[in-house]
Amino acid sequence: MKANWAETYYKRQFELMRSNSAYPANNFFEEEVSLLLEQVGRPSATVLELGAGRSDIANILARQDRKIVTIELVEEICGYAKKHAHQNVQALCGDFYTIKLQRDFDLILYLDGFGVGNDDDQSYLLQRIFNWLSDDGYALIDIYQPLYWQKIAGQEMYPFGIENIIRKYDYDEAGNRMTDTWWEKGKENETITQSLACYSPEQIYTLCEKAGLQIIAYYPSGAIDFETGAFQKIASLDECLSYRIKLKKN
Repeated sequence: MKANWAETYYKRQFELMRSNSAYPANNFFEEEVSLLLEQVGRPSATVLELGAGRSDIANILARQDRKIVTIELVEEICGYAKKHAHQNVQALCGDFYTIKLQRDFDLILYLDGFGVGNDDDQSYLLQRIFNWLSDDGYALIDIYQPLYWQKIAGQEMYPFGIENIIRKYDYDEAGNRMTDTWWEKGKENETITQSLACYSPEQIYTLCEKAGLQIIAYYPSGAIDFETGAFQKIASLDECLSYRIKLKKN
């Protein structure tokens, strides 16, 4: 399943961020990897990362003697990932709803992107994750929290402090989806938007259970305080922008 907006959005976002040198610093990814490893709680020799982008996370994991396979939809982003890949990273270009993988993995990551399609699409992807996961493996997936997105609908900001680009968060009540729209100043008619399904902890638990996966932990992320503009690293499960679930096979 490929959403009709996905390739256009991620390609243009990559171009905008690259032209403005706006990617997070390396220490951001180092901290994220440290958090991931803490949440996994045990060694993992083989890792699959879905929607891996430039493979920043994968390259750090690979330096710790892990074998990593990444899947990225956009050819230009995958090309960048291949050019800068650690020798232990295999960067694949494709749609993870259709790509064929003939192996299983100790750890599967899907960070900041789950919810591309409808509930049936999510269920299908979770079933694929079940099939790719080793019997004693774990998956970590980021889920968007609907209560947060309802509350902050309509908020605008400059992503990564880039003052010529505007980013607007919104919420589709009918579809229960967050939307994230970007445009350059003066080019309001040339927007790009991603639309991702939001799930409460109870809703995602039910979806995972149908796929034979059990949630064994919830890890809330932080939240943006739009009154101060600051990002709060600690937020409750009901107030966070997104939360991470840790899965194993039932």
